[in-house]
Amino acid sequence: MKPVFWLLLGLLSAMPACAQSAPIAVTAETLQTHQRYLAGRLQEGQFAAIDSLLATLSRERREFLLLQLLRDIPATSPASPALQQWVEAQADKAPEWLMEQQVDDFLVQKPVYDFAARARQLLGEWQLQSLMQRYRQQLAQGSFQLKSIYYSSNPDLAMQQQALLLALDTLPQPIWMREAQALASQNIYLPDNHLLFHLLQRTGEPALYGMLWRRPADQDALRALSTISRFHHGSAASDLLIAASGNEGLKGAALRQLSALSPMPPQAQKYLLAELSNRQYGALVAGLLMEVDEPQLLSALARRLGQRDMPPIAPSLLPDSGTPDGQPGL
Repeated sequence: MKPVFWLLLGLLSAMPACAQSAPIAVTAETLQTHQRYLAGRLQEGQFAAIDSLLATLSRERREFLLLQLLRDIPATSPASPALQQWVEAQADKAPEWLMEQQVDDFLVQKPVYDFAARARQLLGEWQLQSLMQRYRQQLAQGSFQLKSIYYSSNPDLAMQQQALLLALDTLPQPIWMREAQALASQNIYLPDNHLLFHLLQRTGEPALYGMLWRRPADQDALRALSTISRFHHGSAASDLLIAASGNEGLKGAALRQLSALSPMPPQAQKYLLAELSNRQYGALVAGLLMEVDEPQLLSALARRLGQRDMPPIAPSLLPDSGTPDGQPGL
């Protein structure tokens, strides 16, 4: 711990006038003594004694020691009501030792030791742990209701969703399947696609994919798309990817995955050949099909590329027949 205290000494001696009113004589031994005392009182739950000592110290020592004390409190252990109340009191305080810093050409004052921010972080972590334990118990008992979290006016939805996902991670596969099927059967408000992706990466539930394709695409939707090959193959994978391509935000990625199916199911071949006439995606599909090792499909591609009513396709995607004046061939 001594290097930490020597660092504090350096900060105190080098602090500009705007950050401290007068030089403060302080020793590492004194700070260590105070810190040991405070840690002992914290362990005993003697919060009045902690406040009494801190009240006798200068603001610099007080806020430094208070931040160290809060950092030593574990967020993973349940907090007693008295400890939580004391931390809440620290979160409501405003740090007094400030330093001027330049941010975007403006001078702003920031706390040197922001103990209040650490207290708020600790309270948030405790709340998350409490929610996670509650949801884990409800999920294990089969009493959890998705709509208890997922409604549009819920101000705590982000934290509650995080707690739900953490709770799920500790539970066996049958509970994942049950919740995936329950979600797919409900018309429910979702703020994003994170829950869908989280469930799909462990279950591959087809009905959840269908639900996802009807929603606005985001990074979670794209990540969920890539899980199809883990759970589904052949015609089942082809049907899911064709359905996904109906979502404009997923179409390009879905077409790429569809062309990579091997062997390629007949419905996938038919769909990709039909997409050659799509003005926006025809060139992409042609390039993808040129890399497919399917003789019958390549022959069909060659016939399609030779049709006069085809929309223009990038020259770099056309096969080189070696006869500039003839029709493109393979």
